[in-house]
Amino acid sequence: NQNISIKELITELKAVIISAGSFEAGDKKKGTVLTSLDIVTTASAEGDITGALETLPGTQQVGETGGLFVRGGSANEAKIYIDGNLVNNFFYSSLPGIASRGRFNPFLFKGTIFSTGGYSALYGQALSSALILESNDLPERTEASLGISIIGINAGINKLAKNKKSSWGLSYSFAHLGPAFAIIKQKQDYFKDPVFHEGDANFRIKTKKGMIKYYGYWSASNMGYTVTDIDSTNLKDALSLKNLNTYQNLNWRENIGSGWKSIVGLSFSTDKQDIINELQNADGAKQVFSNPSGYAFKNFDLETKSYYAQARIVLEKRLKGLNILRFGSDYFHSNEKSGYTLYDGTTYGGTIKDNLYAAFAETDFYLSNNLAMKLGSRLEHSQIMDRWNIAPRASLAYKFKNNGQASFAYGIFYQNPETKY
Repeated sequence: NQNISIKELITELKAVIISAGSFEAGDKKKGTVLTSLDIVTTASAEGDITGALETLPGTQQVGETGGLFVRGGSANEAKIYIDGNLVNNFFYSSLPGIASRGRFNPFLFKGTIFSTGGYSALYGQALSSALILESNDLPERTEASLGISIIGINAGINKLAKNKKSSWGLSYSFAHLGPAFAIIKQKQDYFKDPVFHEGDANFRIKTKKGMIKYYGYWSASNMGYTVTDIDSTNLKDALSLKNLNTYQNLNWRENIGSGWKSIVGLSFSTDKQDIINELQNADGAKQVFSNPSGYAFKNFDLETKSYYAQARIVLEKRLKGLNILRFGSDYFHSNEKSGYTLYDGTTYGGTIKDNLYAAFAETDFYLSNNLAMKLGSRLEHSQIMDRWNIAPRASLAYKFKNNGQASFAYGIFYQNPETKY
């Protein structure tokens, strides 16, 4: 007699998904929660990626400021990545009391991973959560678009090469919210209606066993409104904001043989912001007070200039079955300058620079089709903090027979203070 035992093969179709505290969205993702179309058709989202995510458990809707809030805290505790590279100014700049939306179109991305719990060791500097966006590959066909509305105009093109191995695209949009505000009255009294100019460019090149992607973005905005001064009902504050933002992202993914994959990313972004506050009377005339009156300090000009760069490399090895090993490193450089001009012309300025180095490793380990774990760790050193941090991460997932799933996540997370502190 022969006893024959057959071991069940761990397959991608049957295996549990390691996703403790996370939600995945994308047309081609297994276990999809939201598609790109779902994001733009969610009524409360208004076509904004983070607006749709705010409908998920663990997030909060905050109407007076921009950002993604997870389990309270600050919006800066949630970080957003495009193709693995950090986006430092994902949201439009705004003035106090006005919520802002994300700068990027949901249809730019084929995949969205949002974590309200423990997230991968491949990412760091986020106390609350990480939103990981993966950009589209080659378009299916050449497309062009033109849109005209009461508030602006937009046009774009995506050109696919005849051999279907490369593509390029351009788009531009202009928006003037004055006509809309004339119909829908606002709480704020705008003396300068919000105006936005935006443009982006991209190219995709299919290599022998991978792809090179580039995405570039720029925007310029200008707005201003008045509100009643908090210290006097006879005076008002006239706040104005100018913003210029750019973002460049280059990503190269390649299968290098023997189950190895390499991912190299570079990004560079700039942000220039000029906020002016002018104290006015009921007729809109500027009011100047002499020191030591506290009102004197309400006339000011705050200008900031920020420069960010990142370099990143990840190596991935496909092991037996669905088991995967990933490791790599990150380098972040930041240079933030500020100038504060008082009512009398006195200017105070400062510059804060930082270099942050990180190394990480992570593995997906499948014990069976029903049980899997993700183990990883991240090591970081910030030059300005002069401190080393090590952040272990672990996730465990079990799939029940009725297709239900239970997940558990553990991790230690670090984040440097904002430069304004």
